Amino acid sequence: MFQGWLAMSETRAGEGHLMVCPMLKEETAYFLLRPFFEAVKGRGEIGYLRAENWRLEESMSSVLQGAVPANGQELNEFMHPHLGLDDTMVHVPSVRPGDYVVWHCDTIHAVDKIHNGTSDSNVMYIPACPLTEANAEYLARQRETFAEGTPAPDFPSGEGESHHRGRLTPEYVMKNISPKAQQAMGLAAYDSDQKGIQERERGVLRRANEILGFEGT
Repeated sequence: MFQGWLAMSETRAGEGHLMVCPMLKEETAYFLLRPFFEAVKGRGEIGYLRAENWRLEESMSSVLQGAVPANGQELNEFMHPHLGLDDTMVHVPSVRPGDYVVWHCDTIHAVDKIHNGTSDSNVMYIPACPLTEANAEYLARQRETFAEGTPAPDFPSGEGESHHRGRLTPEYVMKNISPKAQQAMGLAAYDSDQKGIQERERGVLRRANEILGFEGT
């Protein structure tokens, strides 16, 4: 799966722009192993970041630094000091309306903490992911939250747009948006009888239809 931004305004570094840590292999290894280690010396002491100052937890805990149930995991300098995020996060190139920026879903990403621009930084969050059984199951759950106007299942919880007047609804999508978009939102069945696809692709489409409640389609 890839996360994506569709730019709706001109935005550059320092103006609420996207930042990523490009060391995917190293950062992933670090935040996966981080819960198993603890510091010997306290923060602020000389040698705090040195390898010899860190040891396996003497008593294993269930702590996963920055992770809170029903919320995305937060990585920061305090809980993940060796990542050096103040120095390793880099901006993506400047964007103009219509530019689409894609990054791997495991990449550490953030936006500028301070917006020094003169206008809003507007984007549409449009991820890109393959159709798999797991993603179809997620889509079914996302469809429910979309109908309720609440954040997607893997986003921080809250009321979202549930009380907004004029918000996008499944009914509007079915009347005004293209069939491809309806399928992408789990509101319409995938065409498993289309020509030119392999049998395994056809099988994936049929399985997705079953998960989404379009059995026999």
